[in-house]
Amino acid sequence: MRNSKRRRTIELLKDGLIVLLICSALWLAAQTQLLGPFRGLFREERTQASPGQSQSGERVGAALPMAMAVNLPGGEGPELPGGQGERYGVQYDQAACEALFRQVAGPLAETLSSAGTPRAVSREEWEQALTASLGIYMDFQGEMPISVLTNWLSGGVSRLDTVARKLVLTVQEEGVALYYRSEEDGGYYCCQSQVVDAQALAGTLSGMTGNGTFFAFESELYEALEPDTLLPAAAPAPGTYTASNPVTGGQGTLEEIVGDLGFSLNSTSFYSAGEQVARSGDDNVRLSDRGVLLYTAGEDSGRYPVADREGGGALTESVEACRQLAAAALLPRCGEARLYLISALPVPGGWDIDFGYSLNGLPVHLDGGSAASFQVRDGAVVQFVLRFRAYASAGAPSLVLPPRQAAAALTAKGLAGEELLLTYTDAGGDILSAGWSARDSGAGEG
Repeated sequence: MRNSKRRRTIELLKDGLIVLLICSALWLAAQTQLLGPFRGLFREERTQASPGQSQSGERVGAALPMAMAVNLPGGEGPELPGGQGERYGVQYDQAACEALFRQVAGPLAETLSSAGTPRAVSREEWEQALTASLGIYMDFQGEMPISVLTNWLSGGVSRLDTVARKLVLTVQEEGVALYYRSEEDGGYYCCQSQVVDAQALAGTLSGMTGNGTFFAFESELYEALEPDTLLPAAAPAPGTYTASNPVTGGQGTLEEIVGDLGFSLNSTSFYSAGEQVARSGDDNVRLSDRGVLLYTAGEDSGRYPVADREGGGALTESVEACRQLAAAALLPRCGEARLYLISALPVPGGWDIDFGYSLNGLPVHLDGGSAASFQVRDGAVVQFVLRFRAYASAGAPSLVLPPRQAAAALTAKGLAGEELLLTYTDAGGDILSAGWSARDSGAGEG
């Protein structure tokens, strides 16, 4: 009997030791790379960004429209020039625009990813989409390739092979419809999506209250303007900004910049030749006293590859590679400015891609060119120019004419038919004040 109890005790101790060894093994495995991929996967699922949100806020900023308007038919708010209903618009207000965009970025991304074949529509149908249906209008200011916008919002792809500046997402009985004006041929198009939850989008939009924003084509007082000019009910009061060159620190500044651009400082030489110069292999970077940087790739550089595809690399990869370079160098030094995509133009063997600065939703026109200009050829970034400027709020509002007087002044200057919008012009001075500008968008065609 005593031996039997001793054997049972030994067996229990063995079982306990086995359990302890298994627990120890699992604990050790959790500290090694064996379970690393699984732990990472679960962590990504917990923190996965929804459409319109990104683990990199820079991409959200690049995809952010500068003007938006929610059409609310049948509302009881301020009566619009075109008839009854309400419209809530945001422009010249970056925070308000971003807050509104985040509410609709998910449905927009789903629509872009699931949109059917587009059909051409008339100018009248376009205006109906803007005014007669519950929906939201978005103006990106730049010429936005739909494939790039879809990639920035969700990482997905879209079958819409087109470039647009202005989009309208409307709620219809059969689902959600996307209207857009093509920047390539000037025509208007519509495509349907049966995937998006139209009721959810309607609930998001219908809870808003109008503020009197209207389009120029809705009022005879603005018939001389480009028809889709978005106008506020009250005169805007954009702020003033100080402007400066943030890269006047000599060689040390250039070392920081090329480090941000991915150069190895151990294999890069620096010298002065009337301007600061960095050389790595056959690649050259030149920084002038005016804050203009020029990168030129050597013949066999391969420093900034984009994609090994026919036509010099896919458009989405090209734009994203350039955005990352511009963001790495410019965003840490530009103060309160943001970057937005101006255009991505196809050229033999690749693309010419430009980004601009914006301040609180107003484009900044730089003297000499855009904030960042890139040349992508044969699957690599071979040259780019960066114009460094830093902006800070000066606290005082800009003195601007009310929209009606500004429209009259535009007409008096022989600019009838062009778009009226507020911009900043940076000619190298210390203070920026907003002013009305005329933009030839070519709308009204098609």
